[in-house]
Amino acid sequence: MVRPRRVTAPVAGLSVLLVLSIAAWIGGDVVLDRLNAPRCTDPATVLVTAAPAVAPALSEVADGLGASDDDCYRVEVKAEPARETMTRLVAGEASPSVWVPESTTWLRQARDSGAWRVPEAGTSVALSPVVLAVKESLKGKSWRELIGPGATAVAGIADPAKDPASLSALLALRGFASAEKDPASATVAAIRPVSGDYSERAEDLFARPLDVFPTSEQALERHNSTPGATRLTAVASENPVPPLDFPYVVLPDANEAQRAGAEKFLARLRSATDLGRFGLRAPDDQAAGLDQGFVDETLRLWGGLTLTARVLGVLDVSGSMNQIVPRTGTTRMALAVGAAERGLGMFKPNTQIGLWKFSTRLDGDKDYKEIIPFASVKEHLASGQAVAAVRATRATANGATGLYDSTLAAYREARKNWELGRINIVAIMTDGRNEDPDSIGQRELLDELAKLQDKRRPLPVIAIGMGPDVDVGELRAIAGATGGGAFTTVDPAGISDIFAQALSTMLCQPPACRPQ
Repeated sequence: MVRPRRVTAPVAGLSVLLVLSIAAWIGGDVVLDRLNAPRCTDPATVLVTAAPAVAPALSEVADGLGASDDDCYRVEVKAEPARETMTRLVAGEASPSVWVPESTTWLRQARDSGAWRVPEAGTSVALSPVVLAVKESLKGKSWRELIGPGATAVAGIADPAKDPASLSALLALRGFASAEKDPASATVAAIRPVSGDYSERAEDLFARPLDVFPTSEQALERHNSTPGATRLTAVASENPVPPLDFPYVVLPDANEAQRAGAEKFLARLRSATDLGRFGLRAPDDQAAGLDQGFVDETLRLWGGLTLTARVLGVLDVSGSMNQIVPRTGTTRMALAVGAAERGLGMFKPNTQIGLWKFSTRLDGDKDYKEIIPFASVKEHLASGQAVAAVRATRATANGATGLYDSTLAAYREARKNWELGRINIVAIMTDGRNEDPDSIGQRELLDELAKLQDKRRPLPVIAIGMGPDVDVGELRAIAGATGGGAFTTVDPAGISDIFAQALSTMLCQPPACRPQ
């Protein structure tokens, strides 16, 4: 019988020591590696401003990020309508690190409005197809049957300059009309029924008595899941139309650390987001894109047909406006204010109106000052504050006419806030000529106006002059430099007629005139 060999205590002890030594050596290296590794003591904050439709999905991923040494960043998601974000970007206010609007159209609108540093395109992080929401009785019909030429359904639409889903439907409608014998007439005939009473907000379409209207698949699903809501059917387009593509763009003011964090967060979004729970689909890089030239042309046509405008009025309040007009017993100022107030009735409720006054040194060294901020005519009339502010406007006792500086400042402001899909206008009303010795000269003004011209974004000046002191040549030169026109009357009592003539000329409706 062979007995097993016994291991002596010294050998066993040496074996244990050897194992412990190796373990300590390996463990020590691991500890040293960890001690020497860079630690995340100050994570970069990536602020993401996203459309409300996609913000909850982004927030869920952001909340699930761990504070690891390899990913030294944190993400804060803020839900904000795209138009509000765009307005802040155009104004040059502090921007987020990342912007995720509903559609690539917002990126291009931001650039066209003056935020030229915004990227033209981004990486899609989600998708929601554009569909037609229809009554149950109309399901089974195609887009062409529902909104194409000759359609009889009661259709509605939101402002396509603000709602990407409505813009997609408008592009589809133009596509249907292009197959007709007279595409231009067919387009106008198809757009008119939905342009007469469109909704300023897309969500309001669900509350209106409509047979059909465009919306996103996500918005329709949310509506149908609301208790008590009248169920609507989604009809997908038979031809590709641009969906809501939720582009993810890193904005230029993001620093290096924020940019690195934004790229890592984008990778997480593209791989880890359960979009179905939020009514969204995974991004599709092959989805229908946008022909920007066709989009711009369509929105200009829309603007011409709907007569929606964005008008910055600039009203002379110099001392000469206090003169009494013969046979009227009232001042030039009172007549001008009355004409401006009545002029509100010439615009559609959705037209955006803002009003400045000008003389000399009304606001520090500035010759101009705001009377009412931009808002729709509907909002101005509903609040009553704008009308009251206009009625309360008075001429300054000794103010001169600071025409040149005020015109240039107003034009720059209107150019910066130019809106696609509207007829953008600067309307200047005066009873005199430039009298500010400290202002720029006429040649410099005309040169600056020439530099601000953009054929893709027309912005005419309407110059309205009243009284014998107006320099007609001066007003014609200013208006002509922008593609606009000058309208004058020697008799200030005729200001209402000349005001109406000026606006109706600039806002005439096709086919009597064509949008530029």
